[in-house]
Parts: sequence; structure tokens; C-alpha cells
Amino acid sequence: MAALAVITVSVIATGIIASSFVGSAAANESDSATLADQPISLAGRWSGPHYGYGRQGGGEHCAAGCALTYDIVACKDGWCGIAVNADKTCGRVGVHLAAAAKSEGGIEFDGKLELAKGSAPYTVKAWYRSKDGSASLHVLGDTGSELLLMRRSFPLQADLARTGDATCTLDKATS
Repeated sequence: MAALAVITVSVIATGIIASSFVGSAAANESDSATLADQPISLAGRWSGPHYGYGRQGGGEHCAAGCALTYDIVACKDGWCGIAVNADKTCGRVGVHLAAAAKSEGGIEFDGKLELAKGSAPYTVKAWYRSKDGSASLHVLGDTGSELLLMRRSFPLQADLARTGDATCTLDKATS
């Protein structure tokens, strides 16, 4: 009789736990579907520090400046980032991003980033997040054709925040 009571309690507890997981999974799925269904626009001016290999933004190694500023606009393959020079003039197109998927880290984008003409481009993955009305884009990159996320550090990391509207267009970008 005691064994039957233990089995009954176990079955009831399993049912309660399973239904709570199913309920929370269903809630997460509907939240994910709602976020994924909303169009994400990266259009605007994005700016923030970049660093790599364990260095944080700022510090002695940033004497020449560690800020990246791009005007991101829609283009043929998704989103293109036009570099904004220190004098606020439009530079060259250095970022190409295409939407990939929704993840726990935010909406993912895959692409390429070229910091200077002729330099090795970075293969990048960017995560878009919007919280309390402010949008951010966290970028990880590595030279080469593939970004391996199982690394401890990356040659390129950037934390960009949307700072306003884009003024550069693809027509104004220099080559």
C-alpha cells in the first residue's frame, strides 16, 4: 500500500512539473514568435567602443580612438553600415549585416566588417537588443571566413548604441 501511495504521489508530482514546463515553454514560444514577427530596423546612427583580446574600451591603447560610428541603412543584402568619420563626413561602406535568427542574446545578424580599406575583413555576429527605449548592438568578430563562438576572446568586440538618425546614405558613401 505504501508503495502504491509513493507511485501515486510521484505520478501526480511528475504531472504538475511537466505541465508547468509545458506552460512556460508555450509562453516562451509565443513571446519568441511575437518578437520574431516584429520587423527589426537597424536604421540609424550607431556608435560605441571597440576592443579585442581581453581589452576593454578606453585605456592607453585607445590614444588614436576606439570608437566606431556607422550610419546603418537598408541595402540589397540586409543592412549596410557607412563609416562616419571624425569630422562627421560619410566614409565608406564597412559593415554588411543580414538577419539570422532570434536567440536568448537578442535578434542575431551575421555579416562582415572591414575597419579600413584593404584590411582583412572580420566575419561578425551581432546581437540586437532593445530595452527601455534604448537599442544596442553587441558585435563579435574574427578574421577569416568563420566566426567560432567557442573562443575565450575575440579579435574584435564592439558595443554600439543607437545615437540618432542616419545622415549618410549609400549614395553619399565613398568608395
